[in-house]
Amino acid sequence: MGYATQKPLALLERIIKASSNAGDTVLDAFCGCGTTVDAAQSLGRKWIGVDITYNSISLIQKRLAERYGEKILGDVIFSGIPQDLAAARALAQKQDDRLRKEFEKWAILTYANNQAKINDKKGADGGIDGVAYTAVGTALFSVKSGAVSVKDVRDLRGVLDRENAAAGILITLNAPTKNMSQEASAAGFLPDPPTMRLPQKTPKIQIVSIQQMLDGARLNLPLPVPVLKAAARAKPKNHQAEIDFDAS
Repeated sequence: MGYATQKPLALLERIIKASSNAGDTVLDAFCGCGTTVDAAQSLGRKWIGVDITYNSISLIQKRLAERYGEKILGDVIFSGIPQDLAAARALAQKQDDRLRKEFEKWAILTYANNQAKINDKKGADGGIDGVAYTAVGTALFSVKSGAVSVKDVRDLRGVLDRENAAAGILITLNAPTKNMSQEASAAGFLPDPPTMRLPQKTPKIQIVSIQQMLDGARLNLPLPVPVLKAAARAKPKNHQAEIDFDAS
């Protein structure tokens, strides 16, 4: 899965087989990319996974969906992840810088359906909070958790020019202004991918509010390219599961 501390699936399966029976509950309090929960799921165990970073949670969501089908995500209880605007605002306003960064990760990875990469660079991020790859070039994300204005759109346009990027997505906790939308529209549209003609034009700069994202808005770019490795697909099983995103 491209996760630095990932353990072999076969190792975790051997441990779980040796120490539990089918139907038992397996707990991994530092679940990382989800090798333990994957092994527990495949062996007919119930499971609980805990991690403090949304990077891990999004990777596990992707892993489970690719191994067992999208339906399994409906059987998993995800707690601690914002489900409404008030919860999103509470996460964005955490005093701990590390937890505020989780707001950015959650916003980008949720909106991109996990088809994006977080900018984990220490210090100044150069106006880039995340990156996605498409058939027409790189798309850059910028997340704003405070007051927003047309200046934020102009700044993003400047970053796109500096990085020679194809598109920019501005995710805002507060609703964007009319001037912001007009400035984004002035950036124009993306070109069609090579040898293809898309049915509709895609704006070069897109603004999406957290409320729109919570209402179901998702990444609108031509042919996004996955940035996370796929896990081998496994036969779906229906076993109770729970995962906790500890952002307290």
